[in-house]
Amino acid sequence: MKALFSLFLLAALASLPLAAQGLIDKLADASCECISKQDVDNMSQEQMQMQLSLCMMEAVGKYPEEFQKEFGNLNPGDQAAMNKFAEQVGMKMAFKCPTVLMKVADVQAQVQATTSTLQVLAGTIKAIDGEEFATVTLTDEQGRTHKLLWLRYFKGSERFISEPSKVIGSKVQVKVESVEYYSPKAKDYYGRKEIREVEFLK
Repeated sequence: MKALFSLFLLAALASLPLAAQGLIDKLADASCECISKQDVDNMSQEQMQMQLSLCMMEAVGKYPEEFQKEFGNLNPGDQAAMNKFAEQVGMKMAFKCPTVLMKVADVQAQVQATTSTLQVLAGTIKAIDGEEFATVTLTDEQGRTHKLLWLRYFKGSERFISEPSKVIGSKVQVKVESVEYYSPKAKDYYGRKEIREVEFLK
């Protein structure tokens, strides 16, 4: 599989002029050196994508004349062209610093896997209660009531903490994840929805 992937990359890069290939090599080296110095293990997907972009732009800054000569007509506002350029550098980086790029790919895969398990609910916050664990009651747009678990930090939880009374009645969009918890009283497991993110709607 790795051999087939390598052949694909070589074929894609072979379509570039030799001079451009040489510059792409330099940009990939500089980008690898830059990203290798970063703590990618503790970055989110967004932070990692931003850091990769910054590293590539930093690399371009080291070879301004060569870049202008080979890619002078590249319009930063042309997203498709910029993505293609980033892919060309990224393909070279895959050979030069595969360990770092594998970490990047692992984080992206984890984020995608987590995102795919999330469900989105829209409705109105009706109550926040509970002692050991907080429960948020949400009535959705179809009038159904959902008891959502608040077990840990989630994006948007700041308002629940700082002004809980003002949150009641707010229209929100909530991302939830299905989880199981054990009830000592019932001596059984139960499925519930845990809040992972809340967006307050105007």
